[in-house]
Amino acid sequence: MQNQKGKLFLIPTPLNENDDCLSEMQKKSIYLFQNFIVENAKPARQALKKIGLKNSLQELNMIENNKNCKFDYQYFLRKIKNGENFGLLSDCGLPCIADPGSDIVAYCHHNNIEVRSIANTSSITTSLICSGMNGQHFEFIGYLPIHNNQRNDQLKNFYTQILNNKKTFIFIETPHRNQLIFDDIINSAPQEIKLCIAFDISGPLESIKTKSIAEWKKNKIQLNKNPCIFLIN
Repeated sequence: MQNQKGKLFLIPTPLNENDDCLSEMQKKSIYLFQNFIVENAKPARQALKKIGLKNSLQELNMIENNKNCKFDYQYFLRKIKNGENFGLLSDCGLPCIADPGSDIVAYCHHNNIEVRSIANTSSITTSLICSGMNGQHFEFIGYLPIHNNQRNDQLKNFYTQILNNKKTFIFIETPHRNQLIFDDIINSAPQEIKLCIAFDISGPLESIKTKSIAEWKKNKIQLNKNPCIFLIN
């Protein structure tokens, strides 16, 4: 029987070394992890020590991911396909927002590897860090215009900015308009634009998927009336 794929879990680290940013329930979800992708090993060890992992720090498989290290994606994929989970954390705060890691998350989406966030205090930041999109240059829009012409004009403006500077745009919609917004985007955006659908975050149907417009057109979905966040990049 083939092993079930592992998952990538995004783990917050304290903004202050004296703080503890995880609840006991959140800690329990990563107690048994063996593999961690970290920005730098020393601060990562300090953060992981507070979690109280079942494995000792010396036994952990800790892989650095920063400008001085070339990440081995093939090794990562082999481990994931073998059913092993990975935790991803930065030196401080949430990974993938003004920190390394979004390329690894994007790789997971491309290879159908599930990405989950340990910290779900904000659906906006959760959707961004789990999307694999640009976490250095992004903007939260709120709601798009209701009127079709105004909405389409605003979307076209977003597409131009994305193609010019890779900016990420994040917006929400009332649940009964989820399908309308999804259809509008895949019918108007250039094929190379990426769309993330972050659906029912922290709920029983949670799904965070990032695909190109071309890929979404081949795999159209029906969104029901659960909370949903849209990201384009």
